[in-house]
This record gives sequence, structure tokens and C-alpha cells, in this order.
Amino acid sequence: MKLFTFFIIFLIGCSSTSINFLDFQPSGKTEFDTTVEDFKSRVGYLASDKLGGRSAGSKGDILARDYMVDLFKKYSSDVAIQEFEVITNRRTKETAITYNVIGVLPGNDPFLKEEFVIIGGHYDTTPNPPKARRLFFDNINNGADDNASGTAMVLELFEKYATTKSHKRSLIFILFGGEELGLLGSKFYAENPTVDLNKVQLMVNLDMIGRLDEDKNLYLGGVPTAYGLDKEIKPYIEKSSLNVTSYQHTASGVRSLFSRSDHYNFYRKEVPSLFFFTGIHKDYHTPRDEANLVNYEGLKLISDLAEEVIDNAANKEQRFEFRALPKIEEESEKTPARMKVSLGIMPDYAHQGSGLKIDSVIDKRPAKNAGMKDGDIVLKIQDVVIDDIYKYMEILSKIEPGAKVQATILRKNEELNIDVQF
Repeated sequence: MKLFTFFIIFLIGCSSTSINFLDFQPSGKTEFDTTVEDFKSRVGYLASDKLGGRSAGSKGDILARDYMVDLFKKYSSDVAIQEFEVITNRRTKETAITYNVIGVLPGNDPFLKEEFVIIGGHYDTTPNPPKARRLFFDNINNGADDNASGTAMVLELFEKYATTKSHKRSLIFILFGGEELGLLGSKFYAENPTVDLNKVQLMVNLDMIGRLDEDKNLYLGGVPTAYGLDKEIKPYIEKSSLNVTSYQHTASGVRSLFSRSDHYNFYRKEVPSLFFFTGIHKDYHTPRDEANLVNYEGLKLISDLAEEVIDNAANKEQRFEFRALPKIEEESEKTPARMKVSLGIMPDYAHQGSGLKIDSVIDKRPAKNAGMKDGDIVLKIQDVVIDDIYKYMEILSKIEPGAKVQATILRKNEELNIDVQF
């Protein structure tokens, strides 16, 4: 997709018409630490109906931009906005202006401050559904998990590092616009960087980290993108109460997932990149993704782990050496088959065993009607073995609407054959 873009940077000295939404913070606001209350406040504002969603070119896009700029300017004299044009409707060729918001905290080491660690996440949401698709009385995609959760963590970590000044390398905090339109904000930044990307030690991406489950499963992608990074972060993972999964990229679905968020545009520039993610759920890209469903205690746990990883990258003397992920380019360029029918499930992309694991079953859809449950693993559909997400999509591209087929699933170590009516 070809985009006509332009690039404008507003430095701190430029005039601003933004409203100071920092007044929305509670009186007990902390600066030296991230807290559950802080996350509730930030997600609560960003995902409030007041913004009306944060899709590119919307009122909420502007309000979120100003909110982020105000915080960055409170602590840094090096604040910038990248402004660029995106296509918001491919059919009508409608366009809008959206933004990357950037705040820089210089490092405290005379030599290492010339190198960088980037901490980022997208702040935009998908557009609100048209009136014909309203869910009850709510037609606002507030995007609490996707991605007010990651945006809030970027802001909280910025505030903490701005007050502690505990980093040798310079830290660059970026909130990307246009992610939901195809990772456009991070793509724009990677093509128009404000620093030399060859001097970036690590990029840390925080996207959809607000739904930590009861087992505390956290997907951490990108660990193999730097030699020895797994050993560097292992002590922090072992100390954490989080169940950090799938960071070795040994499954096709995991490798496919790695290409679906903003860190991937940095990875393509050979920057070691990490991706923190708690999984897709039934409320994904719907108006049901509200602030009251966010696991704020989980956000605090993830923030603590992310902070230790960032500390390590910002303060270790040695540079990480980039390493390409095996087959990531090959698999990301596969064209998935166009499915004629839908099973009605959310796949568990972190699953590394055989088959396609179901993260959640959607109500009133074929899988639910057939008796499938969350956690089931689809091994076969008809006689086709489901090796990965691509094989799953391929078989569904060959099944006609109205057909009845047999699926083999694994449930608690027992194989079951289930008839599925599409």
C-alpha cells in the first residue's frame, strides 16, 4: 500500500494548544514507582468515552496526543511529534493525519548516552463500528487493552526514569499512531528515525498487556533477536511470578505473531526487539474492550519485569548483537488462504505443541455449538492435520458454508471427535 506522507517535528519550544490532562491523575500520584493506581488512572482516561476512541484522525487521536505530549514535556526538553498522513479507507481513499509522539531522556554516561534503548507501544484503536453494528448502546472502541494498557506503561516508565535518572544509555519513548492500519506509525519512524538506528541497543514494544490471565501467562517475543539476550533476561524471568512463554519462537504460530506489532519494523532494520503481550481475547477490536476488564495488578507485574529488562539493556557495557529469527521472513510473507467459513475461535498464538490451541471460544459460533471449549487443541479438521495457523486457514478455505465436518481435538490428554456444522 502506497502512502503519501510528510514529516513534521515540533520541538519543545514550539507553541502548544494542548489541554493539560495530567489533572486527571489522582492526588496520590507517584513518580518514582509504577503502581496499580497509576495504571488505573492512565488507562481510565485513555479508554474513556470522553475520547470517543483513538482511531487515526479522530477527536480521540488528538486528545491522546496532547495527553502524552503534556507528560513528556513535564520532564523532558527533547519532545517531538511526527505527523504523517495515512489512508483510513481503502475503498474511498479517505485519508487522515495521525502522529508519533516521542520523548527522550538522555543517558547519564558520557559515552553510552550516545546509544539508545527504545520503549514503545501504539496508542491508536480501530475505528468505531458503524451504527448498524452497534453492540447494545455502546459503539465506541475504547481499546483499554489494545492498547491503552501499553500506552499507560510507556508513560509510567517514562515518568519513573525521568525522576530516577538511573540509565547510562539514552532512552527514547515512542507512542505510535496508525498501528491498526498496518503498523504505519512504527514504519514511518523506522524510515524517518530521529536517531541512528544502528546505535539502538534494544527496542521494547508493549502491546496488549492488560489481560494477564489467572496463570499469569505472558508472551515475550523477540528474545532470539540478539545473541545471549536469553541468558541476560533469564534471572529476571525466574524471579518474576509471571509465566513467561514462547520466547524461543519454536512454533510457526509464534513466529507469525511476532510480525504483527510495531517492534517488527525495528526488527526489519536489524534492531534487537522484544514484544510483551498477554494474548487475544473475545473483546479484541470490539467496544467491549473496556477499562474495567483490565488486570491492573498484572500490569504492575509486567511493568516490573519490563523495567528490569530495560535496566539491563540501558546499563550493560556491551552492545547486543542482532540475530535474525529463522524463517521469520519466509513465514511472514506467506499469503494466508482466504477462509470460506469460520470456526469461531481465538487461537492461542503462544502454544508450541502440536495442533492449534484454542485460547477462547466465541459464543453462538460453530466451535461453541459443537461443544469445543477454551484450552482445547484442534488436531485435525476432516483428515487434514493442523500443523500451524496456515494449515488451519487452508482447510477452512476449502470448506463450504453449510457443510458438516468432523474435527479431532485434544482435551486434557484425551482425543475427541466432534462434528462441526458450519
